[in-house]
Amino acid sequence: MNKSKIKADIGRLLAGSPILRHGARIFLRIRTAIAPRTQPFVAVLSLGEVMHAYSAARGVKSLGRRVLLITDTPQLPEMVYSDAIILRNPLTDAEAVLAELEAFKLDGVLVSTDHVLLPLQDKIASRFDLISVGAETTVFNNDKLAWRNALAAEDVPQPRYSSDPAVFDGKACVRKPRLGHGSEDVVALKADDDKRPYAGEQYYFEEVMTGDQYDYEGIVRNGQVHIFARLFEKYREHNGTFVSQYYIFNMPIEPEIKAALDACALKTLAVAKVRHGAFHIEMRMNGNHAVPIDFANRMSSVERGVSFCINNDFARAHASCFVSDEHPLPVTETRPLFQYWCWTEDEFERASAIRDANTDRVFEARMVPHRMNGEQCFGMITFFHDDARQLLKMVESIAN
Repeated sequence: MNKSKIKADIGRLLAGSPILRHGARIFLRIRTAIAPRTQPFVAVLSLGEVMHAYSAARGVKSLGRRVLLITDTPQLPEMVYSDAIILRNPLTDAEAVLAELEAFKLDGVLVSTDHVLLPLQDKIASRFDLISVGAETTVFNNDKLAWRNALAAEDVPQPRYSSDPAVFDGKACVRKPRLGHGSEDVVALKADDDKRPYAGEQYYFEEVMTGDQYDYEGIVRNGQVHIFARLFEKYREHNGTFVSQYYIFNMPIEPEIKAALDACALKTLAVAKVRHGAFHIEMRMNGNHAVPIDFANRMSSVERGVSFCINNDFARAHASCFVSDEHPLPVTETRPLFQYWCWTEDEFERASAIRDANTDRVFEARMVPHRMNGEQCFGMITFFHDDARQLLKMVESIAN
């Protein structure tokens, strides 16, 4: 019996209950009305129904702090860890949020997994003298063309890019949004494709990099970088866009490759002005050199996996970057995971067979149809092992 899976399934069922969600919202509004305002809160910004901030709220709560949730569509997972609420849309009601915050004593403000809320994090932090991600990194998070230009100004090697489609006439390339999340709205274009219909003020084009991809997850606290997990990532093209096939957390990496990736990650964080909070960096190997593909100054969707890898709470470490007192950071470990998405029925059947033969090695499973990277997949499953090589041997029929 997989108790972890049963617990996760029950949690998803309860979280989707409109009755429980409505009841929690009423209860939280009552708590907000009677909460003593002389005791400090840590504000957590959330997109609610679009993308809740459960991880950040849980991380703040684990520090022994009170959570002030700010969203107009609160979800049950984040409300469970909240002590008060401001029912405002943090994207469209920024000034109203700032005005309502005057009634609270604040000791911090942070986001969870969505970088579009970083500009408001910076505004709130500046208004109430709190720790801020900084105005510059908010720009680079939300305008990847500006980020590319900043890398170019510092002579950081990177893929060739341009907002002019003519630059890639007769060449394969990738159309990317200047403001994006995951792989949504990323389009693979062949050499003979007409690039002009894909151009626009909110997009740019980028050279196709074919080397192996690696993702780094960690935090920066007061400018000091702490790498928590190194992931090997394999993408595939699906319906004209890119989707994740699998992640391998903490697979063995050749020393020369690891050194190139580490150097690229540190340079990317420096150029992007990341000084506080979690980070996610995507890089590809170009020969012996690593080049940055994407970055974000926030936690990523693999937060639970990173927590397993470090045998500690990644969200807690992220939250600790934004409060006034210093908390000890996790001692980084290198426990491996293998996370796999099934995009065909054959992949689903092969992954299910591995699951059935290794029920004690399933870390997380969602083997039902759901959307990932804006596309419909058949299921997702994550396996763990104490030894990376044994883990790769166990999943070799799907890790190709």
